[in-house]
Amino acid sequence: MVVKLIVMLSPSGELEHVDAWIVVDVLRATTMMTAFFERGGKMILPVKEVEEAYSLKKMLGKNWLLMGERNSLPPPCFDCGNSPFELSRYCLETYDGAIMTTTNGTKALIYASSYSNNVFIGCARNATAALKAALRCGNNIGILCAGRHNRVMVDDTACAGLMVNAMKEMTERIDLNDGGKIAWAIWKHYHCDLLEAFKDAEHARRLEELGLWNDVVYASCQNKSEVVPRLTLWNGLKAVIV
Repeated sequence: MVVKLIVMLSPSGELEHVDAWIVVDVLRATTMMTAFFERGGKMILPVKEVEEAYSLKKMLGKNWLLMGERNSLPPPCFDCGNSPFELSRYCLETYDGAIMTTTNGTKALIYASSYSNNVFIGCARNATAALKAALRCGNNIGILCAGRHNRVMVDDTACAGLMVNAMKEMTERIDLNDGGKIAWAIWKHYHCDLLEAFKDAEHARRLEELGLWNDVVYASCQNKSEVVPRLTLWNGLKAVIV
């Protein structure tokens, strides 16, 4: 089987219609989503804007968490930001779910849903599992890097390179676009060490300045999870479930 793998290094251009998109915002939205479900969370409602999140919270009630960030910090009155470690404060099983908005990741996730009925959340921690889930939908797969403010970033590109490398190990033949070749080259440039790549990423340096370096280290761990969240609809709203 030949797998066609398209890697988009940012969401700034029009996407192709594929069997499945995997959205990557490794620092930190898709890592956070994966951790949320690992810890027993039931559902995430991703929205583009902070005001949308406030409105949904008002409509749905106190049994929904508000989580996310703007410029790496939680907006006012949010229950938690975008750090997986903040989730330990909550018994997620007791909540109906969470409403989430981030600077880049939730927007990329919603954008990808216009180009496939199958959209999965990917990060380093579930990289191989996400690829396997996508392949169950067909052999025409896309990886969308959320980037930052529609710009290509080292962190997401390196994570996409990790996924390209994993796909090469999983299948005999792979048809790779230029974005995929660039991502794979970045992965090899850092000697297949994601944390080393993150050390060069401006977003990671921003998180370090904020005292959130532990988030960067957590996000760099590879294939620690079999949890693969996916986008669906719930009561007419975009929703992430497992």
